[in-house]
Amino acid sequence: MSEDSGRTRVCSILFLDIVDYSKRDVTEQVRLKQRFNAVLTSALGHVEPDERVLVDTGDGAAITFLGDPERSLFVALEVFDNVGELPVRMGINLGPVSLMKDLNGLDNVIGDGINVAQRIMSFAQSGELLVSRVFYDVVSLLSEDYASMFRAEGTRADKHNRAHEVYAVVGPTPGPRRVDE
Repeated sequence: MSEDSGRTRVCSILFLDIVDYSKRDVTEQVRLKQRFNAVLTSALGHVEPDERVLVDTGDGAAITFLGDPERSLFVALEVFDNVGELPVRMGINLGPVSLMKDLNGLDNVIGDGINVAQRIMSFAQSGELLVSRVFYDVVSLLSEDYASMFRAEGTRADKHNRAHEVYAVVGPTPGPRRVDE
């Protein structure tokens, strides 16, 4: 990633967290985080490490996908397929980010793309996947099947009073996934 450091890219970002994580005792937090990590690791099994930047957020994760925007959608759906009773919510955005190293020398991502992904996730309830208008606009053009997966949820304002048009993923997963072709 060092050759990409500081360069702005447009990427899809999946932000996930465990709902009400901080309200639980430490023993329960550890149990939930171990289960979350196992589910997410499995869901990311089809994505090469050099095609993503994974940032642990403590009560969840943010994954920036450097290629196909569909990958973020299919990883999110796979998480929901395997999460069981784990209270997870997710948000996806497509936007500008810069890749860099954090204070520990690990890969990290900064920029409006990841900030908006976090805001979109914050609007979701447990068991819900919301996507930004930008992500919806791009992905729904990739296949007719994708457009039917989403329902418009209207506009929500974040803590900075910035408006975000959001879509909920509600339809069935489309037949052969284009990303696998």
